[in-house]
Amino acid sequence: MNHPKYTHAAKVGSTVRRQRGFLSSRQSLVLLGLLFLSPMLIAWIMHLSGQQGWLPEGTTNQGVLVEPPRPLVLPAGTPSAAGGVIQEDYLRGKWTLLYIGATDCGETCRTNLYHLRQVRLAQGEHIKRVQRLFLVADTTTLEPLADVLHEYPDMTTGALAPAQSAELAPLFMIDGIPAHGAERIYLIDPLGNLMMYYQAGADPRGMIKDLKRLLKYSRIG
Repeated sequence: MNHPKYTHAAKVGSTVRRQRGFLSSRQSLVLLGLLFLSPMLIAWIMHLSGQQGWLPEGTTNQGVLVEPPRPLVLPAGTPSAAGGVIQEDYLRGKWTLLYIGATDCGETCRTNLYHLRQVRLAQGEHIKRVQRLFLVADTTTLEPLADVLHEYPDMTTGALAPAQSAELAPLFMIDGIPAHGAERIYLIDPLGNLMMYYQAGADPRGMIKDLKRLLKYSRIG
C-alpha cells in the first residue's frame, strides 16, 4: 500500500514535470516566432533608419533611393517610335530603366542610352524581366532621332508633347532640379514606382550591381 507522503510527492513531481513541459513548449513557440519575425523587424528598422542610419555592409546602393517611392503612370496617348501609342500601364510588370532626353541627343544622351542597353544585357537569365524606356520631352515627332533609334531597335521610345511633359515633370523633380537637362537614369519597379535614380555620369557597373541584387531577391517582375 502506498504511503500518503510518497503519493503526494509523486503527484507534486508529476505536476512539476507537466509545468516544465508546458513552459518549454511555450518558450519554443516564442523562440520560433522570433526567428520568423526577426528578418521583418530588421528590415523595418533599416527602413526607418534610411540612408543615414545603420545599414549592414554589402547592402548599400550605388543609386540614390527615392523616398517615398513615387507611383507613375504614363500620359495617355504617348506616341511610340514603333507606331501607335505606349500603353499607360507600360511601367507595370517589369523593372524599367528610364531616361528622359530631348531630340538634340548629344554625347551624354547617347552614352546614357548605351548604358541602358548594357545594364540590361548584363542581367543574363533575368534579362526578360527588364525593359528600357526613352522618353523624348516636348516634342511630337521623333524624326530627328532616326539615326539614334536605329542603333536601339528593341528599346521603347516615346514622344512627349509639351502638355504631357508638364504632366510628368513634378514626378521627376528631385531636390528642386527637374528631369530636363539633369541627365539622370531612373529605375522603376514592376509596380510602377519610381524608386531609384542615378546621377549624370554614374558608373554603369553600380547600376548592374543594384539591378542584379533587386532581381535576385525580388518576387515581382
